[in-house]
Amino acid sequence: MLLQVSHLQKIFQTRFSKEKTTALRDVNFSVEEGEYIAIMGESGSGKTTLLNILATLEKPTSGSVLLSGRDVTKIKENKLAEFRRSHLGFVFQDFNLLDTLSIRDNIYLPLVLGRKKIHVMEERLEKLAPRLAITDLLSKQPFELSGGQKQRVAITRALITEPDIVLADEPTAALDFKNSERLLTLLEEINATGQTILMVTHSAIAASHAKRVLFIKDGLIFHQLYRANRESSDFMQEISMTMTNLLGTEVR
Repeated sequence: MLLQVSHLQKIFQTRFSKEKTTALRDVNFSVEEGEYIAIMGESGSGKTTLLNILATLEKPTSGSVLLSGRDVTKIKENKLAEFRRSHLGFVFQDFNLLDTLSIRDNIYLPLVLGRKKIHVMEERLEKLAPRLAITDLLSKQPFELSGGQKQRVAITRALITEPDIVLADEPTAALDFKNSERLLTLLEEINATGQTILMVTHSAIAASHAKRVLFIKDGLIFHQLYRANRESSDFMQEISMTMTNLLGTEVR
């Protein structure tokens, strides 16, 4: 088991108020190595909080998150940045590229921070760049790229660390339909090479490219669907129907 989430709870309380908000109530699920999972839920369902905890950006109130047998919720604060660089890959909806760096240097950045040797960086990028169709972009600056190109660069940066799992936060949100489809096809191809991917999305189209979809509502994993051998268009219809039903169902 690559990832095991058990009895995860997150309660927020403001400093000046005794009022508490429960974002996650009792979340339980597991991820096998090589899976491609989408997590869906309406605004306020807890999916962003869940992703932040998996990314070690927030601590849960209780529960555990085991990645390759290690409870990431117990890692000390001064070790978290190193852990993220070594084990997690991130793809954000707003790309998070630095305009002062070239595309090549943006991609190298997590390896530079991890003190990898230059020949290691070059070898890894040499393998990834053709696969993600960014070879002719490496000398450019981020402001010279389209949204679709920026997202491919962001994926390359996530993959170059050879992470245990890639966490994607609404990766198609800033893209038009054509570039979204290209990106989703690319993520499927990356998953086919054995890379584990967990994506949070509000889009049934995006979720339909995953192998499994988890639905979260009121801080609980409420339902799940498997794609199996279905076409993404057929899977998308079932996802949309399930979301419609969930919106009208009260979790007790």
